[in-house]
Amino acid sequence: MSASQEFTLKDVTAAMIKAVRKETRAGTIDCRDALIESCGDVDKAIAILKEKGIGTPKKVWT
Repeated sequence: MSASQEFTLKDVTAAMIKAVRKETRAGTIDCRDALIESCGDVDKAIAILKEKGIGTPKKVWT
């Protein structure tokens, strides 16, 4: 996406949320928010959730 475009809620797909949920077991809303924050990058969204400690317990992440 170019700098003039923003990644918004309407750009998030169910498949993207499903991919993040499968890895993190986080809630749908948390996954959606992480995807928006990461501009749709699934791997970055997973990293964001790990940093926040959302989803799988921290002891599993380490």
